[in-house]
Amino acid sequence: MHNKSMYKAISILISGLFLFCQSILSFADEKYPSKAINLIVPFAPGGGNDLVARLLSGPLSTEFNQPVVVINKLGAGGSIGTAEVAHANPDGYNLVLLNSANITYPESEKLAGRKPLYELSELEPLALLSNDPVFIVIRADLPYKNIGEFFKAAQAKPGSIDYSSSGNLGPIHIQYELLGSALNTSFTQIQYKGVGPSMLALLGGEVHTTAVNPATLSAQLGSGKVRVLAVTGEQRHPLVPDAPTFKELGMLESGYRLWTGIYAPAGTPPDVLKKLNVAIANAVKSTRFTNGMKQANLILDYREPVEFKKFVDDDSKKVLKVFGKLITPETNKK
Repeated sequence: MHNKSMYKAISILISGLFLFCQSILSFADEKYPSKAINLIVPFAPGGGNDLVARLLSGPLSTEFNQPVVVINKLGAGGSIGTAEVAHANPDGYNLVLLNSANITYPESEKLAGRKPLYELSELEPLALLSNDPVFIVIRADLPYKNIGEFFKAAQAKPGSIDYSSSGNLGPIHIQYELLGSALNTSFTQIQYKGVGPSMLALLGGEVHTTAVNPATLSAQLGSGKVRVLAVTGEQRHPLVPDAPTFKELGMLESGYRLWTGIYAPAGTPPDVLKKLNVAIANAVKSTRFTNGMKQANLILDYREPVEFKKFVDDDSKKVLKVFGKLITPETNKK
């Protein structure tokens, strides 16, 4: 009897401890977030990533009743800030806002014979936020009145049409490589130090064409110096409703997209991920966020984790196909 009583007492004690631990864990989960959340932008202030992050941080702070602090961590084309979050404690307090270039970075580094600062598997996709097309624009004084005439000229004389880019392997470079591949021709890249100088080169008559984002285009539409020939993507853009889409042209796979999405470190607990997903879903529906996106001429394209991951996989495959032709270890070891 004595042994039975002792075993029963031990059993009750163990059960009590188990229930106590469960309640502590449940309490800890319920408390998330109990402090400020860092939203890392791996680029300088003022760019597309930074703008989306700042538009999101207010509504997200309201959802969590905790500050969501935007922090710019520059360096190495966005890889330093991204790596910091990829290797951070997966507790939900460090998030990062990435774009298409950040996603293809690890594989492009491997193609170049270098070790990447992070792997995509070290990040957990939370949501796609924006998904903007690029516009194919030419100087207004050129004779091409539509995209068909422009394509025919490029096919007739490969390499004769030059374009200004924001740098090697950047969005503009990739866009014209995709075009050249689709049209079985080539365009000549003239590199400049950024999107701004690239656009100024077109306005100054130094090149024939370039590709621009909505914000850059909206600043130049009234200048009379550019003509918009087409827009990548599936839908016509309100900035230039007469410009045909790449989908209409049967060239959807040859269009580059400028998208942003939010990630957490891989290994973040499921309960924390669930709270993040719910909060983000509510924040992107807020009037504050939707109005801000419209004013900035950014296209809101919210997608939840599973659909977001599929979108990223499809997009990166298209870009890495181009990288495979452009990057070799020899060309990067100088």
